[in-house]
Amino acid sequence: MFSHVTAARLFGAPLPRRCEEDDALHVSVPAGERSPQIAGIRSHTIAAWSPTLVGDLPVTSPAQTWLDLVPLLDRPSSIAVADYLVSGTAPWTTRDHLEAIVAASPGRRGVKHARAQLPAIRTGVDSPGESRLRLLLTDAGLPEPAVNFTLLDRAGTALARADLAYPIERVALEYEGDIHRVDRQVWMKDLRRRERVEDLGWRMVRVTASDLHEPAALLTRMRKLLAKRDNSWV
Repeated sequence: MFSHVTAARLFGAPLPRRCEEDDALHVSVPAGERSPQIAGIRSHTIAAWSPTLVGDLPVTSPAQTWLDLVPLLDRPSSIAVADYLVSGTAPWTTRDHLEAIVAASPGRRGVKHARAQLPAIRTGVDSPGESRLRLLLTDAGLPEPAVNFTLLDRAGTALARADLAYPIERVALEYEGDIHRVDRQVWMKDLRRRERVEDLGWRMVRVTASDLHEPAALLTRMRKLLAKRDNSWV
């Protein structure tokens, strides 16, 4: 069955560029069987043989796929994959399944890192950029923000949904991918929403990929915002 990077692609999981550029097909066979030695194929063995079908293709389970990827990815990329697999209206798997496969795989390569990452996995995440931003904030010692927080107006009507938010301080963060920059309709919608949010006394912080690569200015700004917000409205 397909596994590792190939399985992750079939699930639509977000992968770093170096994995996207991996042209090999990754397949796994049951432990004890001979792996195929064919050009363009990277073969692996697996103890638990329980394929999932994606279309008509046999693929390692979402939880197994994540566990297989952990040794190949850095921590933010690995958690972004896990966030993706447990999020959405029809998630591929659950946190319980991820915890179960880690518990059932003592001694496996990468399992120690996988176990350490489990507490950081969150549901309801919309993009790998949001995952990386959340980890950036918490790894820097800032409080963990709420994920996909719904902002209400004074009448209790849903006004907007922030990617990440600090409700007490009324600070919201929006991670903006390229579509926010190049699509004029999206850009105008973002501007109008930001105005409505700030009319309620919230501060909207817009974050891009460059902020994740060079985070010093963003982290300094966030520390100041969280320290200076007036909480007298609570």
